[in-house]
Amino acid sequence: MSSTRSESGDSAVAAPLARIALALLALAAVGALLIAQHLKHEQPLVNTNEIWHPSSGAFDPRNAPASFSFTSFYRDELTITIVSKETGRVVAVIARDYPLASYRTETFSWPGTTLNGALAPTGTYIVQVHFDHLDRTTPLPQVAFHVSYGTR
Repeated sequence: MSSTRSESGDSAVAAPLARIALALLALAAVGALLIAQHLKHEQPLVNTNEIWHPSSGAFDPRNAPASFSFTSFYRDELTITIVSKETGRVVAVIARDYPLASYRTETFSWPGTTLNGALAPTGTYIVQVHFDHLDRTTPLPQVAFHVSYGTR
C-alpha cells in the first residue's frame, strides 16, 4: 500500500513539473522567434545603393590605387580591412578608428599593398567595414578588387 502512495505522490509532483517545463520551452521558442525577426529586419549598416568603385576589372597596384565610396546609416568609428577572397585573411588595414558621420559619403583608397608594405599577390580582394561601437562587421558586396600584374 505504501508503494501505491509513493507512485501516486510521484505522479502528482511530475505533472506540474512537466507543465512548467512545457511552458518554459514555449517561452524560449517565442523568444527565439522574436530575436530572429529583429535580426532579419535590422537596418543594414551601409546604403548598398550608394557604393561606388571605379576599379572595374583587373587592377594593377603599380599604376594607381583602387578607390571606393559608401554611405553609412550610422555614426560610428570604423576599421576598414582588405580581405583575400581566396584565403579569408586580412591583407591590409586601410582605416582604423576612422570617425564616420551618418548619411555622409566617404571615399577610401587602397594602394594594393599588404600589412608589411609589399604589393598584394594576384587575386581577388574584398572590403570589410567594422563598426567599432556597434561591434558589427559587413562586407561591401559591390566592391571587389581583382589584382593582376600585366605588362606596363
